[in-house]
Amino acid sequence: MPKKTILAAFCIIFSLPIFSNAIADTSLTLESSIAEALRSNPEILAAKRSYEAAGARIWQAASPNDPTLEFEYDKIYADRQLSGDPMKMYAISQDVPFPTKLYLRAKIAAKLAKMAYENYKTKEREVIKNVKSAYAELYLTYKFIEVNKENKAILEQASKTATMRYSTGIGSQADALKAQVELARVDTELIILEQKRLTAQARLNILQNKDPKEEAGIPAQEGQIEPVPTLDYLYTAARKSNQELSAYRYGVEKGKAAYDLSLNEFMPDFSFKFKQMVARDRLNEKNWAVMLGATVPIWFFEKQFFGAKEMKNELEALKAGYKMKENAVLFDVRDSYARVEANRKLVELYETAFLPQAQETMSAAIKGYESQKADFLALLDSERMLLEFKLDHYKAILELRIALADLERAVGVDLDTLNTRGSDEKR
Repeated sequence: MPKKTILAAFCIIFSLPIFSNAIADTSLTLESSIAEALRSNPEILAAKRSYEAAGARIWQAASPNDPTLEFEYDKIYADRQLSGDPMKMYAISQDVPFPTKLYLRAKIAAKLAKMAYENYKTKEREVIKNVKSAYAELYLTYKFIEVNKENKAILEQASKTATMRYSTGIGSQADALKAQVELARVDTELIILEQKRLTAQARLNILQNKDPKEEAGIPAQEGQIEPVPTLDYLYTAARKSNQELSAYRYGVEKGKAAYDLSLNEFMPDFSFKFKQMVARDRLNEKNWAVMLGATVPIWFFEKQFFGAKEMKNELEALKAGYKMKENAVLFDVRDSYARVEANRKLVELYETAFLPQAQETMSAAIKGYESQKADFLALLDSERMLLEFKLDHYKAILELRIALADLERAVGVDLDTLNTRGSDEKR
């Protein structure tokens, strides 16, 4: 009877499906985790405020300097007046840059604001990637714990059976000791997994600006992984949608505007001034003066010329930086795509070959142990191999999820969006 009990336990536990359709007491979803992170993550909020601050600088850059109001009280020349009263004078003056300079300064500020916006969206994509990775790690850690607990239940039953068989003289003491060693190994693994669970949970909480020790709940299983578009399509999408690359592109445009502004520094700036005399505390409509002035860039060969040269070199540096960033983005796409494809194939191998073969080996070991043609050690080896294949299968799924998150970060959009666009284009 004990022998039938342990064999039944082995068959039931290891015939369970790889993924259950739902996890009991699920209270956490990926969508809600991402939404909370986008709403509360401090890094995102800081980047958003920086973008808003940059936008507020545009009108400041487009505005001229404030006018100057003057009041002059002069007793030095008072004796030249018939009345001998001190001379009083009111004046207002305004410095006006060459018109295109204000436009170019506003254009530079606008490009800087767009760069700040793309940096803000970059931070959003980075946080989304980290949330997806942390969520997948937390979910699969729960699965690791679940599988190890199932394995522990089997080993506990196996230990009882081996001990009982040894006490009746059917089995050996070595079998009972081996079962105890396996139990100790599983207990150690469960302790390590609990530490990993707490770390993954704390990581997810921090991304949502929550207390690291707060229990996040048991994650719900993510949806089915859809096929990714072709590599060429991903390259095209990354060039268009990657936020960091867009920021560099706006940086180049800002550099062009700065170079144009340096050329406009060869043009003069203007100043206007109006003066009105006051006699006997009354405005004298006949005594007024207007002044018009303009700067003369006579030192252009030392100042403006080298300023333009500086901006030209900076523009070339920005163009080179953009090309370097484009290459880096395409490398990230290629690297993430390769990891996605490799882990996808690995998951398929586990599901179609490794796990079924390990299951068959386990079944054969059970039959051999039942008919006394195989010893208890062979049964434990088969059990350990099946367990390791299951855990490695989950690890491959985790690596696949992380690679997908990295790929979305490199491209700049969700892959579901790309799949929808690709379907629409084919139509």
